[in-house]
Amino acid sequence: MAPAKKNQKSKIVLTTISPKSTSTPAGMKFRPTTETTRETAKGKLPCAEATSVQQVIMMMFVHVCRKVLYGFDVSYRIGFYILGTLLISVVSDYKSTPVSRAYFANSNNFLNQWFVKLGWGWTLLSVGAFNYMAVRAYSCGRQSIMRSNLSRLVIASAAWFTAIYTFQMIENRTGVCELLKYNSRELCVSHGYLWKGFDISGHCFLLIFCNLFMIEEGKAYLGWERIKDYLRMEEHKRVNDTKETGDTPLSKLKNEEFLHLRKHYPLSTPYVRILFCWMAVLSILWDFMFLVTLLYFHLMIEKVVASGLAVLLWFSLYKGLYQHDLSPGLPGEGIFKYVTWIDPSLKKPAKHTHRHSANPNKWSAQDDVPKFMGMPLYALKDYKEEVVPEDLSRDLPQSMSARRGSIAGGRQGSISDLAFVRPVGRARSRSQSRTRLSSSKNSLNIKFS
Repeated sequence: MAPAKKNQKSKIVLTTISPKSTSTPAGMKFRPTTETTRETAKGKLPCAEATSVQQVIMMMFVHVCRKVLYGFDVSYRIGFYILGTLLISVVSDYKSTPVSRAYFANSNNFLNQWFVKLGWGWTLLSVGAFNYMAVRAYSCGRQSIMRSNLSRLVIASAAWFTAIYTFQMIENRTGVCELLKYNSRELCVSHGYLWKGFDISGHCFLLIFCNLFMIEEGKAYLGWERIKDYLRMEEHKRVNDTKETGDTPLSKLKNEEFLHLRKHYPLSTPYVRILFCWMAVLSILWDFMFLVTLLYFHLMIEKVVASGLAVLLWFSLYKGLYQHDLSPGLPGEGIFKYVTWIDPSLKKPAKHTHRHSANPNKWSAQDDVPKFMGMPLYALKDYKEEVVPEDLSRDLPQSMSARRGSIAGGRQGSISDLAFVRPVGRARSRSQSRTRLSSSKNSLNIKFS
């Protein structure tokens, strides 16, 4: 299409441009389409892979399981364990009958026999498999990191066995048999008698410690899904030899370590997700059986002492021992950092700034708007009272004059205050109107009589 041009007489004349002149800036009206190959596109970031429906459903279920384990802060959970043990035990001691007919009151129920009595085995197996699959990927082939992370399982197992042995020793030292001639617990129980001693609840200790143990070890999954993005960005950076993307947490890895992570991360991710969800299900089961133990088994003091010792053991390990440099370290610690969990005790308190903190005596524009029952009346924001003549203002009562003066002085008004403002056009009362009407009638009667 030839462009339009105006001549000296302001007439539109069509001119033509030769094809050779299209290379000039005046003739260039569009950018020519050029195909950019994948090898030449060095400045562009790679896109994430498409997500399938199965992966979306799986991540929804993982999100629910994450809420089960980390929906509440661990401090609230500990408060429930300690205070709940005290309150529920008091209620169960006074309300429960000596022989309850409830299914879970029988120690031979299915969950107690196959799960609670083997509780540490279930917990150790689940956490051990989860740790192995996670550490195999983020250790990047370093055996020292794998040994350090798996050594926490050994320390926890040793602490549990030590606590159980101590509980049994206390029961043997403080107990007596129903038949006094048997001085040991083994002889008393073997002959069918009951040994009565200070039996610290091993079930309460086990169930609380197992839950806190899984919560701490499960933190290795928090931030696990971000490793996929780190791998994609780091691979793009190393292949294209560009620094536009900046450093990633994987930038300090060697090529062998990066290749190890890229190989084992996709293989370990499905198992890590499944084991994480299984630990959440197991945590719900342990909480339920803990409630059953509070209702039907042991005395109150035995359950309170067991709960306190379980929390104390967890605190000494994960808030004390594993914080030091010579310890095995916390879950998720390796060559690079990917865990998004931050200990609330290490967070700095946020500084809350109020909009009136600089000058609390200064009012804003919103404070000048009249309000009725807390709602602003914007129609009355620019309300100005009409000037009343002096002769009419004299007839007003003293209280109404005071209200009028307060409104005129700029005080925030209300609907009730505005009701006392008398219109300017009609200043007489109803009695005055009736008097004038009767006088006018009398005058008319006299005139036409």
